Amino acid sequence: MRLQSFTAFSSIVVTSLALLAAGCNGAPSSDVGTTSEELSGPGAGATDQRRPELGGDLTLLRRSKISLAHGVAQAEGDNGPVIEAKFELDDNHNLSLSLYPAGKSLDFDSERNVFQELSGDPTASPFTGGLEVFADQEHLTRSSRDLTLRQLSRRSVADAIHAGERYGTVYWTIPTIRHGRAGYGVYYTPDGHKQRWMFVDGAGSDECTGDDPEDLGAGPGRAATDARVPELGDDLSILKQSKTSLAAGVAQVERESGPVVEAKFELGDDKKLSLSIYPVGKGLRTDAERNTFFEASGDPTASAFAPDVVEFKAPDAAHLTRSARDLTLAQTASLGLRDAIEVAQSAMPDGVVFWAIPTIRETRAGYGVYVYGTDGKAHYFFIS
Repeated sequence: MRLQSFTAFSSIVVTSLALLAAGCNGAPSSDVGTTSEELSGPGAGATDQRRPELGGDLTLLRRSKISLAHGVAQAEGDNGPVIEAKFELDDNHNLSLSLYPAGKSLDFDSERNVFQELSGDPTASPFTGGLEVFADQEHLTRSSRDLTLRQLSRRSVADAIHAGERYGTVYWTIPTIRHGRAGYGVYYTPDGHKQRWMFVDGAGSDECTGDDPEDLGAGPGRAATDARVPELGDDLSILKQSKTSLAAGVAQVERESGPVVEAKFELGDDKKLSLSIYPVGKGLRTDAERNTFFEASGDPTASAFAPDVVEFKAPDAAHLTRSARDLTLAQTASLGLRDAIEVAQSAMPDGVVFWAIPTIRETRAGYGVYVYGTDGKAHYFFIS
């Protein structure tokens, strides 16, 4: 029976998840498991609120002349790597196939990528969809999260669909997080009526460097997955003017505005030293699409750090996509930003930590942390 096969497969997935969830702690999480609630949806383990939008009638799927897997293959052949795929109802309540290809390769982070939707009528043959480029806040933040989770995974959307097809017709595959792991939430129907859900782990790295961080030199090198670099010019001695440390500034902003996902010293428009800290308004348990993003920046050379706070909103695509990526990486990292700063400070006790941002290295979420050393040079650590 199909249910027996699914149960056997679930036990394998749960076992592997338990091992992967061990991560830096050395012991599996106690709450990794499968419940009756999770058979029809992600249940309490969900990290986002998205659900299939088919009006409860899965028999509509029988009208499609193309499978989700073939739709993904077609979209990727013409438009770039797909980061989300689903059947849904369009504005006229007709069946629609929606595919979300990133306009550039997976080598480009959210801020430098292009997010699109290819959607059309799957009951027509051949399938031809219209392509739309996103510029609105909801889709930019959602797509940034999708891309980031895809970059944290060695498995693709097509791989996740293939895993689900062993048990029925797959009609919804989106990147998601479960127990700190990047992967895919896959909805399928075994009989055309019942809804079933499974989590396909992305098989990304679980390497942890927090206990023994390596000094990687002046920067991340070729392993960098984003193009951001410190903006302090050539003379890092300007950092000596600050009367507050990066850790103290982060602690202050977290007390006043919520958890911080990025922090850095930089030069303001007036070329003077500035401290910029980026809190999220709704906490780390709320996904990027439903969260709010801010920048708290001010003069760190003043006797008391008193930052101004500005919220990022559309059409500011650069800050929205960057912040959504930061949040998603913080949600999948094994430690927080303040922890990463403390680790780097411990590695170079006499140095000045001046830059800490979430980043990816070899499919592992962590933080890129720069320290100004007593040798007058910048030192880069990847801390996960």
